[in-house]
Amino acid sequence: MIKFLRKQTHCSFVFFLVICLFPLLCMLTQADVSFRDVTMEMGIDFKHFNDFSPAHRLVETMGSGGALFDFDRDGDLDIYLVQGNSLTDPNPNLTNRLYRNDGQTFTDVTADTGCGDSGYGMGVVAADYNGDGYQDLYVTNLGPNVLYRNNGDDTFTDVTTDAGVKCDLLSTSAAFADIDQDGDLDLYVCNYVGYSLDSDIPCYYQDMRIYCGPNDYQGIGDTLYRNNDDGTFTDITRVSGTYIPNTRGLGVVFTDLNDDGLLDIYVANDMNPNALFVNQGNGKFIEEGTRRGCAYNADGIANGSMGIDAQDFDNDGDIDLWMTNFSLEANCLMVNDGDGYFDDFTFDLDLAKPSFHLLGFGTLFTDYDNNGWKDLIVGNGHIWDNVYLIDPSMSYSQPLQIFANFKGQFQDKTDQIGLDQNQYVVRGLIRGDIDNDGDVDLVLCQSNRRVVVLRNEVGNRQSWIVFRLIGKGKNTDAIGSRVQLTTNGITQTSEVICGASYLVGNDMRLHFGLDDADIIEKVTIRWADGTLQTLKDISVRQILTVTQKQL
Repeated sequence: MIKFLRKQTHCSFVFFLVICLFPLLCMLTQADVSFRDVTMEMGIDFKHFNDFSPAHRLVETMGSGGALFDFDRDGDLDIYLVQGNSLTDPNPNLTNRLYRNDGQTFTDVTADTGCGDSGYGMGVVAADYNGDGYQDLYVTNLGPNVLYRNNGDDTFTDVTTDAGVKCDLLSTSAAFADIDQDGDLDLYVCNYVGYSLDSDIPCYYQDMRIYCGPNDYQGIGDTLYRNNDDGTFTDITRVSGTYIPNTRGLGVVFTDLNDDGLLDIYVANDMNPNALFVNQGNGKFIEEGTRRGCAYNADGIANGSMGIDAQDFDNDGDIDLWMTNFSLEANCLMVNDGDGYFDDFTFDLDLAKPSFHLLGFGTLFTDYDNNGWKDLIVGNGHIWDNVYLIDPSMSYSQPLQIFANFKGQFQDKTDQIGLDQNQYVVRGLIRGDIDNDGDVDLVLCQSNRRVVVLRNEVGNRQSWIVFRLIGKGKNTDAIGSRVQLTTNGITQTSEVICGASYLVGNDMRLHFGLDDADIIEKVTIRWADGTLQTLKDISVRQILTVTQKQL
């Protein structure tokens, strides 16, 4: 009898624990889900088509990208996604697509807006090139690129020919910025290799057809266009000092690396030294990548670089560089010494080993958990769909990686937050706060697969602020402006950047995680033209629009 009562009491106690602790266990389980796939519930049904063939044509494995931007100026981010096409029999109905953000879901408005390019697409970037207050689109293709002017009435017009920015090559990433401080936005376009279907080279591993590497094709150099302030552009690549023949450009970012108030250009090249064009003023540049320590990795090797970003990850006030590389090459974190010179700290910060067997494309600095330190996110996916037959330790689809930043030191959190459960073939990786809830969401543009939207489920538990800067004159996006803010004794620095990652355009609003802060003591804005503005005692958890004062 006593034994029975003890057993009954034990069972009752266990039952009590299960009932009381079950909600807590659920909360703990949910807390581990940092990003949730919301693609279908948001109404986004885009699937990339690359015209994959047994011939393994080079261009098939390169795309695609997309952009997060507010095309209708209603305060939330819309999505533009870049499509491929048939390489031998193009289908005019297979186009890029624009999805309008309706708050909880997205609606395909491509047909109504007139921006559905049907070329064989690579990437896209959004910016207000003509200064009318509406963000336009520049699409890169195999063949003629396309500039869509936003008409401000929910429609776009193809103005490529009139603007003079066709660039009839194999273009990849692009970016806008004001390189000469004349108030309007200039355009840099990465070009990869001289390629056409007629010149496609068959490549093999033993007797197995594979996609060729970059060294099988001749690089062609990039293109820099100066904005003429009348709706047209002029190719100034050679006269500006940015012409390097035979390079294979894949990623580009405009950023002020030596803190002189002028925007420099850093380019990720595939199996060529990465290029750093240091701005001399008046639209002139000198290439100083080798001199400043960011052309090669620490071993003096030119990597197969793809994705790129530039941010102040260690909160020391200067801008550092990060780039993704081919498999069996570690990705590279180049740390700025404060004067625009760099050292490769990849191994020192435990970022080398986790990237060695993966192949990184789109990549971003972003403070996903809002603790005040910018984390690293890497989109991976091999170019060889049959790589497992070459090396069983590798795979075509690969995990999205997150490296959490703890006061300048990184820890691979991919497994801990569950991102290792899914495999992707990422090319473009886009960041932006899609639901305006204070944390950064992600869009994964895959090769020959469906796009994936990952909503951040944890970031807004911590404090945050988002700055939407409106510049004076024609640089309405305030590209090149720099914001520094101080909370709890920590000063964070970020720039308004158009481009970065690979083949994409990111949310240009500046997002700052603030940990447990309830007030921002000081904000300093250095606008793109060099003028300064200071704000004090700013409330947290808001999207704050700041308009540059007219002098």
